[in-house]
Amino acid sequence: MQSFGKIVQGLLTAAIKNSLGVDMLAEVAVSQQMGDYKCATAIKLFNMHKKTGSFGCATMKELAEKIIKAVPANQLIEKAEATPMKPDDPAKSPYFINVYLKNEVLQHELMNMLQTGISYKAQQKQKILVDFSSPNIAKELHVGHLRSTIIGDTACRIFEFLGHEVLRINHVGDWGTQFGMLTAALYDAFPDFLEKKPNIGELKVFYQGAKERFDKDEAFKKRSHDNVVLLQSGDPKITEAWKYFCDISRKEFMQIYERLDIKIQEVGESFYNPLIKPTLQVLEEKKIVTVDKGAKVIFIPKNKTPLIVVKSDGAFSYDSTDIAAIWYRFIQLKCDRLIYVTDIGQQLHFNLVFEAAKLAGWHVPPKTRTDHMGFGLVLGESGKKIKTREGASEKLMDLLDEAPKKAFEQLKERNKDIPADSPNYTSEADLKIAAEKIGMASIKYFDLKQNRVSNYAFSYERMLDPKGDTALYLLYAYARMDSILRKIGMDPAKMQELINKAKIVITHEKERELAFEIIKLPEIIEEFVNELLPNKLCALVYEIAVKVGEFYESCKVIGTPEQDTRVLLIEISLRMMKCILNLLGIQPLSKIQSNHYHTQILSLIHI
Repeated sequence: MQSFGKIVQGLLTAAIKNSLGVDMLAEVAVSQQMGDYKCATAIKLFNMHKKTGSFGCATMKELAEKIIKAVPANQLIEKAEATPMKPDDPAKSPYFINVYLKNEVLQHELMNMLQTGISYKAQQKQKILVDFSSPNIAKELHVGHLRSTIIGDTACRIFEFLGHEVLRINHVGDWGTQFGMLTAALYDAFPDFLEKKPNIGELKVFYQGAKERFDKDEAFKKRSHDNVVLLQSGDPKITEAWKYFCDISRKEFMQIYERLDIKIQEVGESFYNPLIKPTLQVLEEKKIVTVDKGAKVIFIPKNKTPLIVVKSDGAFSYDSTDIAAIWYRFIQLKCDRLIYVTDIGQQLHFNLVFEAAKLAGWHVPPKTRTDHMGFGLVLGESGKKIKTREGASEKLMDLLDEAPKKAFEQLKERNKDIPADSPNYTSEADLKIAAEKIGMASIKYFDLKQNRVSNYAFSYERMLDPKGDTALYLLYAYARMDSILRKIGMDPAKMQELINKAKIVITHEKERELAFEIIKLPEIIEEFVNELLPNKLCALVYEIAVKVGEFYESCKVIGTPEQDTRVLLIEISLRMMKCILNLLGIQPLSKIQSNHYHTQILSLIHI
């Protein structure tokens, strides 16, 4: 695939140089009204050079037209024109340059995708580390981990699609004082732990019991602190108990990751613990660490709050671990870019860590890049944090269970009046498979379509609405296209034969609108690389689904002279939707179980 926005930008940048003698990058964006792309740079240039006569142009329109005339000869642009921002008052209005692509360009690009696949690669391959999810050992994942896990996975999928080497890192909290009390409680309850591994029941309950003793029992508290020292020194007995708790948590985490189709590598805080002292030694040699009120700190210019890398009592902190981690990631792993996906409240902390890495010479922009991919809170429909009846944070597993349950109830209700011997009847087993897919897709899409920096209200009713901007609507649009192709007997072999012999020819405005949406993927991907906003990718796949529906309404497919070209347009729409849904971590509903399964489900989720 090509980024036509980039090509248009290059042509207009050359035109500005040719006509005005100015080296300025043209600002090009997709047009929502007139033309395919719009450029506002003529407005900027006119205002910047008013005192010197705006290049001899009396109006913005005149300047825009001067630039248009200097566009180099090309096979891409059908026409470019100066368009007033305020059509009712063109004399005083600022003027955009609107660019229209040739239909032949769209047709060729769509056929190229059908023949060679949907692919868009970065010009230069990088090693990119994405730090996401990051739950704490001995604690359950709660709703607060939802956004980091889903957003981080999508970021990884997009960078992998671009051909980068992506490290998916789970920086779990597997080190610290809590393991002192857990190991002490374990050996109190099970003195023969090393010989016989016990079943401690629910880890959360065991943790709460240990915490209660820690807060009330001074002798237990002292043994807990002693156990932390033993753990840090590598004592075999305490280390074995620590591993035991980590294994229990890891199994619970994996249940959630498997349901959400998350691939991630655990590299917890304990991994960096041995690296803290040598890392701090390097920083001290560089005279970046200073002593303040008995603690060792790093002061960052223009920031009042320092990083505390060694507390006044000699203990290490989260700051210590994160400094060691960023050293390891830049110096040992030789990463080009680091992306940390946490709640937006940690932005200041990570900005300080990034600046410290600059001071140390490990992070050297623009050769290297760091991003804090912060996100807002998940709220209940009341606008407050989601809580259980007991006031605790909602468990993520409970949230994941509820969405498929509600989807299953919807499907079962629509299926109840269909006779069991009808070909349109769907078994309960198939309904549960569909409900699980719909539930996970709905949770993911509802989260990803939000602006990540904003809070949002979690609502099963809205996320499972078949008529809105939801995963259910997208799954229906995808299944409907698949159904049309099956109806005319299209299998992979016949489709390939059609691709080899026929071509897409745009003859209707709704075909063109759909075609242009499909070719926009590279621009959206490029925007994501710079802005890290997955909601724009959601907006694209939703818009493709909408344009497909408008195309159906206006353009008959089966039994028309245009059948072949329109079947190809449906096929590339299907492939593009599948590609984007995959980038969002969503599996379409098709070709599951029996041959008529997807048709049955299609009828059940029909809008």
